[in-house]
Amino acid sequence: MNNKGTFQSAFIMLFGALILQLFPVASDWGLFKPNFLLLMMVAWILYFPEKYGIEFAILMGIIADFIFSTPLGYHVLTFSICGLILIFFHRIVVYLQFIHRIILVFMMIMLFEFMQAAIDATLDNPLYLEGIFSLAIISALCWIPMDKFVARIYLQQK
Repeated sequence: MNNKGTFQSAFIMLFGALILQLFPVASDWGLFKPNFLLLMMVAWILYFPEKYGIEFAILMGIIADFIFSTPLGYHVLTFSICGLILIFFHRIVVYLQFIHRIILVFMMIMLFEFMQAAIDATLDNPLYLEGIFSLAIISALCWIPMDKFVARIYLQQK
């Protein structure tokens, strides 16, 4: 698969992530809805850091800011920090077994949510810390099909 095919696959996955992100859920379950844009960003940066690097993380953060109606930069900061961590550890993470990548995503979601909570605390916004562990588990499970999809594209590139 060439660069054009990789870009098309990323665009299709972005479109799917946007649909899932905008799909309404009951208010009781809203705290447990994964951030599909973050999961997509993690999958693509994990396998293709040279093509989808920090610029891609910033773009996903800007899109998240518009979708969640937050001030511009609110998600950009946390997405870019998560992206930098993935880029830094890329050489190690690609060779991890599947279960270890799931644990990595779990920890990345926990870090992301605690960074969001820290930003909310500085802005005097209400904090919702009670569902972070459950959200991280649900997000890691929702990440599995994304990982399989991008891993297949990665193996076709090799």
